[in-house]
Amino acid sequence: MSNAPLRLVFMGCPQFAVPSLERLTQDPHFSVVAVYCMPDRPKGRGKKSSPTPIKSFANDHGLPVLSPATFRQAPDAIETLRNFAPDFLVVVAYGLILPQSVLDIPKIAAVNLHASILPEYRGPSPIHQALLDGRNETGNTVMLMSKGMDEGDILAVETMSISPNEDFTAIHDRLSIMGSDLLVDTLKEFSAGKITPRPQQHEAATYTAKVTPQTARIKWSETAEKINNQIRAMNPAPGAWFEDVGERIKVFKAATAESVNARPGTILEQRPESGVLVACGEGTSLRLLELQRAGKGRLSCREFLCGCGLKSSQLEDDGKNNV
Repeated sequence: MSNAPLRLVFMGCPQFAVPSLERLTQDPHFSVVAVYCMPDRPKGRGKKSSPTPIKSFANDHGLPVLSPATFRQAPDAIETLRNFAPDFLVVVAYGLILPQSVLDIPKIAAVNLHASILPEYRGPSPIHQALLDGRNETGNTVMLMSKGMDEGDILAVETMSISPNEDFTAIHDRLSIMGSDLLVDTLKEFSAGKITPRPQQHEAATYTAKVTPQTARIKWSETAEKINNQIRAMNPAPGAWFEDVGERIKVFKAATAESVNARPGTILEQRPESGVLVACGEGTSLRLLELQRAGKGRLSCREFLCGCGLKSSQLEDDGKNNV
């Protein structure tokens, strides 16, 4: 039996995938022969072309990088991939649909790391959705890839708790590190024949949608707990927001407060020492503790209110504020 390292082609884009690629490049059991990521895209106000975090890591470590725009009906791109003769395709938040002709290339399997406990939260935004739903547990799944979205047989699952004060950034970073360890261990055990793939319970599947700015818009008619979950889920991007006399204000930190008897959206207090208190649905209220004006930096409630507080006395879900 050959002791040669297993040949891997890694596919991914965002920061979430970087610890996994880093672990794989450091482990002598594996040889990363190529890295695939999405083409560079314009970012920021200057619309300068910017590489993905995975491409930056690969370039810094001398790994060959390829960025095909598609594999569908692209025989040259598929043939290039086939020529790498991978034992595994390892996919972590790649964002490009892989046809069956690509999934059939690796000698052992195409494997995906997904940031949820499948079959829950299939799709592009599992971490966001777990926070939006107020879940107290999440995790990672390593699965075999199939033509259906996140429908492949499960190889391994690891769970972790979510504390009430954690936001997207905290959960993302913990899952990213945990996932890298789970992925490496699973690839070793599966290649050694120690794991039997387990079919998913498809009837129990739930799905997530792409997060948009509209996903992040606050509706004051919702309960304070639900709005606070939204703020946690949207931090740092795109940032939960509301309108104050036509100006978009983002909120990055808040805390549920006392019961009140006021119309949702009513601004009850604006105090530098305790924040902006807003009435929410079902008699609840929320204190806004970290805010940001359009084009400005994030500020504590003290900094925000010492500059200029909110102009409205009543915040409306449709953005039509009354001063």
